[in-house]
Amino acid sequence: LLDRANLILIPILSVDGHERTGPYSRPNQRGPRNQGWRHTATNQNLNRDFMKLDQAEMQAVMGLIHKYQPDLYVDIHVTDGIDYQYDVTFGYNGEDGVWSRSPAIAQWLDAAFKPAMYEALEAQGHIPGELVFAIDDRDPKKGLNDGGLGERFSNGWGSAAHVPTILIENHSLKPHEQRVLGTYVFLEQALKLLAEKSGDLRAAIAADRALRPAELPANFDSDETPSRTRPFKGIRYETFDSVASGRPEIRWLGQPDAELWQMPFYGSHPTLTLKRPTVYWVPSYRQDVIERLRIHGVQMETLDAPRTVAVDMLRLVDPKVSARTNEGHVPISVSDVRTEAHDWTFPIGSVRVPTDQPMGDLAILLLEPQSNESFFAWGMFPEVLNRVEYIEAYAIAPLAEKMLAADPALKSAFEAKLAADPAFAADGDARLAWFYERTPFYDQRYRLYPVGREN
Repeated sequence: LLDRANLILIPILSVDGHERTGPYSRPNQRGPRNQGWRHTATNQNLNRDFMKLDQAEMQAVMGLIHKYQPDLYVDIHVTDGIDYQYDVTFGYNGEDGVWSRSPAIAQWLDAAFKPAMYEALEAQGHIPGELVFAIDDRDPKKGLNDGGLGERFSNGWGSAAHVPTILIENHSLKPHEQRVLGTYVFLEQALKLLAEKSGDLRAAIAADRALRPAELPANFDSDETPSRTRPFKGIRYETFDSVASGRPEIRWLGQPDAELWQMPFYGSHPTLTLKRPTVYWVPSYRQDVIERLRIHGVQMETLDAPRTVAVDMLRLVDPKVSARTNEGHVPISVSDVRTEAHDWTFPIGSVRVPTDQPMGDLAILLLEPQSNESFFAWGMFPEVLNRVEYIEAYAIAPLAEKMLAADPALKSAFEAKLAADPAFAADGDARLAWFYERTPFYDQRYRLYPVGREN
């Protein structure tokens, strides 16, 4: 197997999780008797870290990938969720001909890889299938969806980075030995296939790495109506009234259902379109962001002297801070931005990031604040939401009087605001703040996203 293909194997990725081994780790998984923990010591799931790169393990994986440029990256997991007959499920973005950021790679995986994997697994008594994301674990026949296509997961990242990436989910309710043997067959057949057809796959990788789409769909949501019906090999179940929960609960019976289920399958659609700028500028004081871009393999120029550049900057309109944490972060979302032209001086150590490069799509998804996979969305630019200067009432009130007397248009706008907004009219602080925002003393960097864009 190794005569014509190289295998790089990472047997333990989540070291912290592996060391937290015991018999009471995952009650919804059948074996082994002692299991590791899903999360790292900082309580993060590594399969949510492919974009933000918080964890040393994921940073090391990226270094390995960019060093060796693998033709195929296989990410091996064990599932949660509903029971079914499939013991090895796997998938990739763009499966079954749907849209992908790497269409040539997805076409090769559809045409060459997937059939070969199914044939090899079935020959050894396994039941392979596509990834399973149930809409409702308590009502399994309600339907399936595609899992959302997010780039924080390995398959989504692979599509954006143009690295052929397979996400394997071995079924948690199948015996441990069966899961291990299924993975063995999968890797064995993958090595055989790469030995035979790596030329075609490398041509697909090259084609996708050359793409420079002017617009990038992003922030995918599940469709409201199913795109197709998916035949599904289900397991029989029944429901019972639970005294503990006070509601009907599901009980899996462990027996294959003789009838093939016809499951509605829901795809995803983008809710945001990002336009491709020519260049991004990241200021030097955000070395943490710059370093994560470097680890991603993003090419950039580092300034050895200050440079003043005509750029577009984004003013964030009413950003929302999440009420709950996610993967060690407090997410921040913004749906509305205003573009402002500035001549901005970037200091020594700032970086110029062109998007005309293989990792250009990845850079766009990471640096556009409206992208839900961006550094901003993960809460990594909270400083732009802070006001660091203010003005006392004794200073702004007399200044406001002079402004009203000198500017009839301002006076009309203020009176219209008072008439239209009774809460504003009754709030003295809000009224004075309204004037403060219209003075040259106001902090013009408040809610100004510090990453510049050249179009």
